[in-house]
Amino acid sequence: MSCVPVMDDGDEACANCGKQGSDTVVLKNCTACRLVKYCGVDCQRAHRKQHKKACKQRAAELEDEQLYGQGLERPEGDFCPICTLPIPLPMDTHSTFNSCCAKQICNGCNMATQKRG
Repeated sequence: MSCVPVMDDGDEACANCGKQGSDTVVLKNCTACRLVKYCGVDCQRAHRKQHKKACKQRAAELEDEQLYGQGLERPEGDFCPICTLPIPLPMDTHSTFNSCCAKQICNGCNMATQKRG
């Protein structure tokens, strides 16, 4: 048995026994990975050894998607306007404030401009 979603003519089937879903047979998703469906707890337990590896991998992928999808990004002011790299945290020790342009410049770009004169 494979651990990919089982589709047969547009209808879904139990990953273990192959029973088609209908009005009387309600198939339930694997709660961890949501890849496969089962007609009952007995089929889910019987198929566990075959499905365990794929399930853990997909569950980790779903968790990563959730974490990376939270939208936590650094604001535009956290990037050096010269080299466009993010300024390491804590920013006050790794950058200087230029009053002429009111920008935070990373220490690398600041040192390079001082060497150039």
